[in-house]
Amino acid sequence: MSTAPLPATRTLSDNVYRWLRDQIVLGKLGPNEPLVEAAIAEKLQVSRTPIRESMQRLAADGLIVSHRRRWIVRQHDRDEIVAIYEVRMALESFAARFACQRATDAELAAVERLCGSWTGGTGGGFDFVVFNDRFHSLIVDAAHNPRLARTIEQNHLYFFNSQVAEHYAAADVQSSQDEHVALVASLLARDADRAAEISRRHAEDALTLILERMF
Repeated sequence: MSTAPLPATRTLSDNVYRWLRDQIVLGKLGPNEPLVEAAIAEKLQVSRTPIRESMQRLAADGLIVSHRRRWIVRQHDRDEIVAIYEVRMALESFAARFACQRATDAELAAVERLCGSWTGGTGGGFDFVVFNDRFHSLIVDAAHNPRLARTIEQNHLYFFNSQVAEHYAAADVQSSQDEHVALVASLLARDADRAAEISRRHAEDALTLILERMF
């Protein structure tokens, strides 16, 4: 569990919750790993009260579960992962469609710049996790639908964390990036139907790879 300074723009409880959620979603805390209040309090230099509040929120998100009177990171089974990715296929295709219709030119330029910033690598890893998450978040933001954005975030519990990324070879990363490039082209062309289809297929391809490699 890595240490990072907490931003001052939210309440203390929100900061702790967001930090812990990122640790889990990005794979820095793995499935079945225990969350020890004392250790977290010492690492973040906070009292246990915001930590306990954060644990309840994480449990409501479905990210952690109580096991033998302690909290552990939830291990999603195959059916849960399939369900999460099926929801992604629907929601993110709508986000791409709305981004074509509602995004400003500056927002689409930002998506294009970020897509072009990926320099490649030998395979999956934390850098691609962060890049991939940021890329899709920019598109969701460009859809200008806060309720849709919140729902998509709730279904990112198994979005593309390090556990998944470990199973991506260099060719898989390149294939994913090729789809990103195609998605950007459709967004810039304001082709809503094509953007929606590429986004849906992108999530479907990711699910296929996960099921083949992890199960």
